[in-house]
Amino acid sequence: MKKLIALSLVFLFLFQYPAFALMSHEDEAKLGQKVLETLQKQGVLLDDPEIVGYVQDVGERIIAHIGPHYFPFKFYVVKDPSLNAFAVPGGMIFVNTGLLEEIDREDELAGVLAHELAHVQARHLAKRIEKLTRLNLATVAVTIAGLLLGGGQAGQAVAVTSSALAMTKALSYSRADEEEADRLGFQYLTAAGYDPRGFVEVFNKIVRHRWLLSSTTPSYLLTHPGTAERISYLESMIEYYKPKVTYKPDPFRLRRIQVRVKVLTHDAGSLLVRYQEEIRKSPNDPMLHYGLALSLAKLRRFDEAAREMSYVIELLPDKDDFKLDLAEIYFEAGAYDKCLPMLERYTKRYPYRKSALYLLARCYQETKEYDKALALFKKLAKDFEDNAEFHYYFGQLYASLGKPGYAHYQFFLHFKLKGERKVALYHLQLAYKRLPENDPLRTQVALKLKNAEKLTASGSRARQNEQNAW
Repeated sequence: MKKLIALSLVFLFLFQYPAFALMSHEDEAKLGQKVLETLQKQGVLLDDPEIVGYVQDVGERIIAHIGPHYFPFKFYVVKDPSLNAFAVPGGMIFVNTGLLEEIDREDELAGVLAHELAHVQARHLAKRIEKLTRLNLATVAVTIAGLLLGGGQAGQAVAVTSSALAMTKALSYSRADEEEADRLGFQYLTAAGYDPRGFVEVFNKIVRHRWLLSSTTPSYLLTHPGTAERISYLESMIEYYKPKVTYKPDPFRLRRIQVRVKVLTHDAGSLLVRYQEEIRKSPNDPMLHYGLALSLAKLRRFDEAAREMSYVIELLPDKDDFKLDLAEIYFEAGAYDKCLPMLERYTKRYPYRKSALYLLARCYQETKEYDKALALFKKLAKDFEDNAEFHYYFGQLYASLGKPGYAHYQFFLHFKLKGERKVALYHLQLAYKRLPENDPLRTQVALKLKNAEKLTASGSRARQNEQNAW
């Protein structure tokens, strides 16, 4: 899979930017979008709204303190066990599940995100790409893929060629880049009230993994050089400025997210055995019972899962997020009579929790309360624009309401995100046929179809950019 990503990135750089002139902010946004589409097509992104929402919440807390920015920053979670996070031009920040599982507190994640946001704000990678106008673009693409993929097979394959090694040096952040990102990230982090020692701690973890996993090198050590010196530099800034920590995150929210990540990315049967064994040693540990509940739900043993989750709620009555988990189990079990009132109470108390609103919308949809479902789907459309599942169910909802044009347009978005170009184009054509003539969406669809037809007629090279035209 990673080799396919690397190959796709070759085409990205060959056809998206034939000569790497000075990159405009629009070009940076297009580049970031193409990288996102490539990752979506390969199925390496984790779409769980709770996990992605958590990373987004931490990121947005920091973004509130970074000042003016060119891009609407967005956060994504990559299903990869390595300790890595990376930013691409255009304001897209990617965090690996391996990093989420390894951290001990939210301040560590916040430190990583602040640092990545600083690299985007300073346009470090974009400026390095601008300097590579005379080099082989295929080598540039493969090298960047290797930097992003870290110690996996694709990353190791990149590292063995002499040209790739030279390009790695050219693309890797310089000490000056790192110093600027550390300084800016430190400012963002402390302004948001986080403890900057968290970033020092996560770097120490990554360094330890370098020694423990000698056959692989975490990507963060490849793309962010001078680790030991930078740890000292960060410690010196902490000592000099003595920043006041004003924000103390709820540790249970991180623990909950980490268990969700583990269950969603590992074999549920093996985890089930492991959690049962650990519970024998620590029978009242709520997080062990939480992991067991999620594992049972993944195995579709819903009655047992609901009992375990109810026990977690009994142990932690003040932590309402576990009630959301119980509602999700009831939803997956088809027990909408139990799910619906729980979700209505939860969203009334936490109206900003997008994942809960989405689950409520799905519950309304399944119980045929279509008008209520439609209002929520429309409200969440911007937040879930990159979520293929969201568009699939939105399309089904429109079909149930007798609006086939809108349904086909949502199916177009779904298959576009899945990278299935031909199926997406088929639904786009049907959307045009079924939408009312005076509908503004029909005009947008007509333009997309016109652009797609022009690109198809232009030949194979132009087709590499077809999704951007959509």
